[in-house]
Amino acid sequence: MTESQEKEFNVLGCKVKLRPDQNDSHNAKAVIDLVMSEIQDLKMKRPLLKDTDVAVLVALKIATEKLQLEDEYKSNILKLENSLESVLELVSVEAN
Repeated sequence: MTESQEKEFNVLGCKVKLRPDQNDSHNAKAVIDLVMSEIQDLKMKRPLLKDTDVAVLVALKIATEKLQLEDEYKSNILKLENSLESVLELVSVEAN
């Protein structure tokens, strides 16, 4: 992203800038897109909510999804480790 490609976004009245010196501007844009999408979805469902309420609800939803993904990841890693241990035991028994 060059200096002329700096972008500014309005997220519930807060200015958010993507600057060229950021290492991962693609991810930053994806995060802004996700937040904006969640805001729009919530505002369509509950148009009378204040922006502060929308911000808190969107933050809670994204945090909940993050924690669920972390739990799922940990569970999958444990399953993989258990499977590998079982395979190693089987190979060890067959080798003897």
